[in-house]
Amino acid sequence: MEALQIFHLKQTFSAQIIALFVTYSAVNLLIIGGSFYLFSNWLFGSQALQVAIGVAAVLWLALNLWALYMIYRNAVQQDRLASALTRIAEGETNYQVNLDDFPGKGRELAEKINHLSTGLDAALQEKVKSERLKADLITNVSHDIKTPLTSIINYVDLIKREHIQDEKITGYLEVLEQKSQRLKTLTEDLVEASKASSGNLKLEINDIDLVELVQQTNGEFEEKFEMRHLELISTLPDEALVIEADGRRLWRVLENLYNNTFKYALESSRVYVDVFREKTAGEDGELIDMVTFTIKNISTKPLNISPDELTERFVRGDVARTTEGSGLGLSIARSLTELQNGRFKLYIDGDLFKACVSFPIKKQA
Repeated sequence: MEALQIFHLKQTFSAQIIALFVTYSAVNLLIIGGSFYLFSNWLFGSQALQVAIGVAAVLWLALNLWALYMIYRNAVQQDRLASALTRIAEGETNYQVNLDDFPGKGRELAEKINHLSTGLDAALQEKVKSERLKADLITNVSHDIKTPLTSIINYVDLIKREHIQDEKITGYLEVLEQKSQRLKTLTEDLVEASKASSGNLKLEINDIDLVELVQQTNGEFEEKFEMRHLELISTLPDEALVIEADGRRLWRVLENLYNNTFKYALESSRVYVDVFREKTAGEDGELIDMVTFTIKNISTKPLNISPDELTERFVRGDVARTTEGSGLGLSIARSLTELQNGRFKLYIDGDLFKACVSFPIKKQA
């Protein structure tokens, strides 16, 4: 009995199934062969033969019912294990399998699934805690920096009003003002990036015509692009394409993409902006009517980096860091887009940089 229990625990499922099938087949053949032998040779009187065949029939029926029960029990166990794995995969990381329903090898597998669930839940909780602490640290440090920084900016402004004649001191003030403004922008970007990535932003969703917003953004940046001799070529549809989004956050997404182009596009080149309607498959496979905004440019420097890396925090296409960027613009743009149920994608082909932002078109009543 102990040897059978050890076999039941140590062997694989396939080995157990083969052993059970061989045993089942042997007993089946034994019962059927014995009944046929008795019936053929009439070793006993007719009444004894009938009793023997009846007993054999009962044993045969019991054996097949037992085999059916074992197959059904094994199928139920497999279904429960599959259900447990599905629930854990769908995010229910604290789910535990009831071990009382699993004997032998199945119990061992159920225990491993429970250990996996416990470890995964602990890791997830630790990550959430780490992200919360990181967000709090960024917010608190940014706040502590912002207070003295505001004083520096104000005092620089007060000194400039004194109409200092010394050109050297005036130059120092200009540098101080530029660097303090850059530091102010960086702290603001840090806070926004932290809030956007953690989802800790209150969105005010409204109906927005993306075509009109892109036209306004083109107008805002046209003069700025001319400073680097960038020719803006846009292809926009005549129809209004309305989406549901937060206007201020959506403007920030476009602003970051245009500023990224201004900083890193090859001087005296063309910048292409397109807005178009397309059908895209959703998560359930159903086709969704989407509006997509794209901006393309040729990069000044080789883009020896993957698109996914570019959307990480503090990562910049300018590896030498000679520009004034913080490395947060694309990360913020992606987080804000996804918070508004949009899709953000980057494409790199040689020196060609392309950013795509897509939103579902609002169905008109």
